[in-house]
Amino acid sequence: MHIIERAGQGPTVVCVHGFCQSSAYWVPTLDLLAAQGANAFALDLPGFAGSAREAGPYTLPAFADAIADLLDRRGLTRIVLLGGSMGGAVAQHFVLRHPDRVSRLLLVATGAFTADPATALARADAIAAAPWNEEAVTPIVAGFFYRPPAPDQVANYRAIALRASQAAAIEAARSNATERTFERLDRIAVPTLIVQGRHDKARTVAHGSEMIARLPAARLAVIEDAGHTPQLEQPDAFHAVALPFLLES
Repeated sequence: MHIIERAGQGPTVVCVHGFCQSSAYWVPTLDLLAAQGANAFALDLPGFAGSAREAGPYTLPAFADAIADLLDRRGLTRIVLLGGSMGGAVAQHFVLRHPDRVSRLLLVATGAFTADPATALARADAIAAAPWNEEAVTPIVAGFFYRPPAPDQVANYRAIALRASQAAAIEAARSNATERTFERLDRIAVPTLIVQGRHDKARTVAHGSEMIARLPAARLAVIEDAGHTPQLEQPDAFHAVALPFLLES
């Protein structure tokens, strides 16, 4: 898998992107982690961006196991794990499937189930039925933000989305619609921080509150004036909360 890495001597922090995103969404976070001595990297999940040619399956549990394989190849036994959006769901599956490999868990703009799987599956069917082009990814990218970014940034995010293979986008969307971790959250015992954007319509503050009630060692932080990508929309506020948690020994 393609990765962006900032090497350091401190704890290893692994960042996982969301649907039709990439490791690029975590570059500012990587830079700040490295500045404080962490060994940090962000990966492109199989089928997306720089890993678009990686074979499937493109399901949340398969993504979790692919990350475990990557860690094995790099000789990493225990990490701090950060996942955003679909990557947060992947992170939950990772901890449930590989519980001894995570010391701390940060979940951003995510949930433990999809409230309306029928509508989400219909969106996946629409991706399958249409050409995979800029028109297809424009509404996907628009949903990431509370306030639209600058036009050049939007163009970059659309280009990242288009690098995904259509097969991966379809299968990942279907898996994200149907996989649930909610009933198993009580098995995630590691310290967990959930960060939600106040104006996120896809994964709301209510989603985070539902998760907090089931997680044994978790707390919720809400980033004001942000939507589905608070790390990019309100980076100062996000990192003021996230960095101390990620770097706590």
